[in-house]
Amino acid sequence: MPPELAINVNGAWGHRATWPVFAAVTLVCFLAVLTLAGPTQRLILLPTAAALAVHAAFTIALWRRVGTGIFGEVGFFFVTVTVAYTVMPAGTFVLVDVDFAKGWVWEKLALLLPAMDELAWQLWRHVLFIACAAVAYLALRGHERGTPTGLRLAKLPGESKLIAMAAALILTAAGLVALWSAPVVNYVDHYTRFEHLGWVELRLVYVLLILKTSAYFVLMTILFRRFASYRLLAVGTVIAICAYELSYSRGSRIETLSIMLGAACLYQFTVKPFTVKAVLVGLAAITALFSVVEVVRMLDPGGAGVAGALADEELGPASEFGAVFFTGYHLYADRVSGGLPPAEWPMLINDLLAVVPFVDHEAWNPMYWYARHYFPDAIVPPATVGPIAESAVWGGEVDLAIRAALIGALYAWVMKWFLRHRTQWWALVIYCHLFATCVMTLKYSVLYQLAPLVRTLGPGLLLFGLAMWFFTPRAAAAPSATPINGARPGG
Repeated sequence: MPPELAINVNGAWGHRATWPVFAAVTLVCFLAVLTLAGPTQRLILLPTAAALAVHAAFTIALWRRVGTGIFGEVGFFFVTVTVAYTVMPAGTFVLVDVDFAKGWVWEKLALLLPAMDELAWQLWRHVLFIACAAVAYLALRGHERGTPTGLRLAKLPGESKLIAMAAALILTAAGLVALWSAPVVNYVDHYTRFEHLGWVELRLVYVLLILKTSAYFVLMTILFRRFASYRLLAVGTVIAICAYELSYSRGSRIETLSIMLGAACLYQFTVKPFTVKAVLVGLAAITALFSVVEVVRMLDPGGAGVAGALADEELGPASEFGAVFFTGYHLYADRVSGGLPPAEWPMLINDLLAVVPFVDHEAWNPMYWYARHYFPDAIVPPATVGPIAESAVWGGEVDLAIRAALIGALYAWVMKWFLRHRTQWWALVIYCHLFATCVMTLKYSVLYQLAPLVRTLGPGLLLFGLAMWFFTPRAAAAPSATPINGARPGG
């Protein structure tokens, strides 16, 4: 076993023999649970174990290549997220029972009256997706190691001015957006807060939101690049942005999660690599946050408050972790029964259409297609339609495998590109954004990140790039060899 797998106790596993021991103990525990479980529970436990086994094999294979830099690998993080969106629903089916689970997703899934073997088949589709993405990533990732000791980056031209510019842009955009927003009382209102605006005002709001989001990632990148100098400011900025986004959206978690993941990615590459213990604690904290926020965001403004809501509700797995499973199961069930609604072919290229600004991005969006056919009375689409669910509409399991392989290949290319340009500030911003939002690929589509990259991050990079060029000191012009009067030396 290579030495990079033998981490010290501060880094997690300890002696190099720990991996085989850990695997053996895990296997014994799983066999014991499988023996004690009933026949229906075993149907769920088998694909769950398969998903974890694929992830373990992928982790060891990638760790042998990149060492402790594994936690900054976008492909590793995507596969890990996919496993979480597989294991959490499985745990709900075994421990809670979908008929009694709290949350919109679990309640809607219960209405479909799923049989346990049907749920198990959908979990096996998740396993296929995980395996194909992992294999494609390993096949194309290459053997270039990551940056386990952290990047050492020089000060940017006009760095303090860039920080002030980003902060001013964020505060100005947040203030103007608040002025144009309609009153927001609950979580659903957040998605309709600008519907009263005219065409011009709405586009101005979109521009402000674009600049604000891009400024988030530019500002965090500048601060984390020289973390030793900006430690308190960097941490305070991340906390402030997360608190603002949770309050502004009345509990929408994805923007806050993106900021947290972006900060973690920057820390991994610019400060020091995360330990296994730190990653496990972080994942547990995020899972708990998802569950708590899900309860709090549905509070009645005139009710008993946060403490009362948490006391009255039984905190279970957040519906967020069942979102991918629910639509995938629903559409595959209709595919098997022959009840799928008709799908228009432009849905296949919706990711490319979404890059074009200021056009209708709802007509061919699979999420809106799903809402039109299954939830026509919903104010906004209530569920996401990701690549697993989309594959049910088109080519089934073969389509699913192809989509997963494409995602794995694309993230392998992104990782190799970043390692070539990792000392450039703009490359770090782009990679940080892709890492932080890769969960959206699982929830929406294969090329979902293309539109935010071009339409959201692009304008911010251009703006700050021009500002950096402006702040760069110009070298004084070299003296002319010819005197002003035209006489030549010695003349």
